[in-house]
Amino acid sequence: MAMNKQSLHTLVGAATLLVAAFVVFISHQGGPRETTSGYPIVGRFASIDGIGVGTKVLLTGIEIGKVAGYTYDLEGQRAIVTFTIEDDIKIPLDSVALIVSDGLLGAKYIKIQPGGELEMMQSGDEFEYVQDAIAFEEILEKVILNAEQQRSKDKEKDGDKPQPNQASVETPGSASTARTTLTGSVKIR
Repeated sequence: MAMNKQSLHTLVGAATLLVAAFVVFISHQGGPRETTSGYPIVGRFASIDGIGVGTKVLLTGIEIGKVAGYTYDLEGQRAIVTFTIEDDIKIPLDSVALIVSDGLLGAKYIKIQPGGELEMMQSGDEFEYVQDAIAFEEILEKVILNAEQQRSKDKEKDGDKPQPNQASVETPGSASTARTTLTGSVKIR
């Protein structure tokens, strides 16, 4: 019986290793792939946080392509992002490429807002109008700093006024009137 139990443990261990190897194999096969069919168009962004090769490109909520690659322009200090767009999709020349996120903490993607131009983008064309990625952390930092500044201003304004649960009592002094602040609660019966 001890032999059967040991054989069972060996079999379960071997099956676990096979499943783990299969999962690793599948996960490496499912990575982003470059779209081979389609035409390239380019956008220049100051910030592409969260965007990488394989990121979706959407037009009216429908995936029409992917990010094929990106490089850095030393002269212009911008990221040059190349998108591969499906051949049968035509994008007006005055369209806007925006980097947006799917919800508050969702993945980022490229959203194309179509323009009204009758002339369409061709292979190798560049977006004239783009909107950079907005980092959630930067917005949160600005909100916190703004709140702290407002709080400091409020403290400065209220510095001369008595706070709640405080009362001011003036007592006569020899040469001038002194002001004393009492803190606490008062019960009246």
